[in-house]
Amino acid sequence: FAARRGRIVFSGGWAGAAEGFGRPPPDYREGSLMLAQAMAAEIRGTGLAGYADAFAEVESDSTLENVLRVKEEGHLGGAPFTARDPLGLVAHREHLPRITYLVRKAFGLSGDAMVTVTAGRGRESYGGLPESVLLPIIRVAFLGAHDHSSLRGRHRMLVAWDHRLRALPQVRDRSAGGR
Repeated sequence: FAARRGRIVFSGGWAGAAEGFGRPPPDYREGSLMLAQAMAAEIRGTGLAGYADAFAEVESDSTLENVLRVKEEGHLGGAPFTARDPLGLVAHREHLPRITYLVRKAFGLSGDAMVTVTAGRGRESYGGLPESVLLPIIRVAFLGAHDHSSLRGRHRMLVAWDHRLRALPQVRDRSAGGR
């Protein structure tokens, strides 16, 4: 942020969207909560507003939607990201590889045009599947998809498969703690 004013987007709809939980009010969604906490913090006695323009994307219900909505809504101002002026991504260590993969797909960026920053000690999972399992599934499912329409189509396909699998009796029994 030293050379020019920065831009930060806090992206996240609501935890539990994949499990069918309803939408909380916008002020209680992940992006809004992160933005509020960041705005309350200070860096060398100056609030975040003194360093960067900050935005919240709160309508997404998945990691892919986080990425696509940030781009489509113009939160990054059309900035060209390069190795010299990279896009920064912040997430939990386990989640960063999947986010990086999806950002590269949606934004058409090379790996050196992004910098990752590990946040906290949280763990990400979807339906009990760890990120180490999700990433290979995502890589295969999104193979050859490059535009937003094809990415969303593949996402809908994965969600439909997930709903079908959860409807199977043995999957329901295991997820409820039975064997």
